[in-house]
Amino acid sequence: MKDIRIALGQLTCLVGDLEGNLAKHCEFTRMAAREGAEIICFPESSLTGYPKYEDKKMKEHAQSVDDPLAFALADLSKETGLTVLAGIIEVGDQVVYNTQLVADAGRIVGVYRKTHIAESEAIFFASGGDLPVFSHSSAKYGVQICYDNHFPEAARTLALRGAEIIFCPYASPGPCTQLGYEAKQARWLRYQTARAFDNSVYMCLVNQVGECGYTKKLKRPIESTPEDTHPDLLGEFPGGSMVLDPWGNVVARAKPEVEDLLIVDLEAATLYQKREDSLNFFTRYRRPDLYGELC
Repeated sequence: MKDIRIALGQLTCLVGDLEGNLAKHCEFTRMAAREGAEIICFPESSLTGYPKYEDKKMKEHAQSVDDPLAFALADLSKETGLTVLAGIIEVGDQVVYNTQLVADAGRIVGVYRKTHIAESEAIFFASGGDLPVFSHSSAKYGVQICYDNHFPEAARTLALRGAEIIFCPYASPGPCTQLGYEAKQARWLRYQTARAFDNSVYMCLVNQVGECGYTKKLKRPIESTPEDTHPDLLGEFPGGSMVLDPWGNVVARAKPEVEDLLIVDLEAATLYQKREDSLNFFTRYRRPDLYGELC
């Protein structure tokens, strides 16, 4: 890894507003380019909006990697010189995936399809079957979409495959309020600090923010942090985007409750300090011979 400046685009992503969402991606990517960023990551399903599962019309907005929306993202990467990671609802192999496109140098160089699909999502999405690691001139990185991040085996696999950064696009719902923001941060910090610390990687989290167009208001206020999942509030998002270093420290946070472009310098020295520590680079001491049940 080399020192690299990354950007996280915390956006309001309206369902089905492909043109409007693309315009925001262009605006934020150009801003990131002016700030010297090399990679920008946008939230889960940022280009298409996140679906209301029972809304069959949502499939009309689903895109393939050969559709004009993907080509426009590729063109944006060529124009700005950035690697651009953006989310779509993807039609592929006669099923629908929750996909993060990876655009670089004027083309789509890869995709990551969400691999861990919760019961509520299974009526809409198929699960992906691969955990790819992508190469940039300054770093190797992987992607974990929202619910994926609750499965430590996936992050460990990416690290073993060489990832130094894991981008974590979310469409994680909750009240777009100070209390909702605090609850979201508290929830993520329960496990994302461990993903960073255990695997000696940077974790870069970016969430949608605001209402995406079909918000269903809660009949009761948020009562406690454990209720942060809010499946009954699908369609409203509190943001909470942030970056954790390989020691599990929060090194940057986006502005709460509003759209924001978070620019962060990821230092190679911090990663190597963690990995060269004889006690704290844990992968060196793994015992796969004891972990049979994981397979």
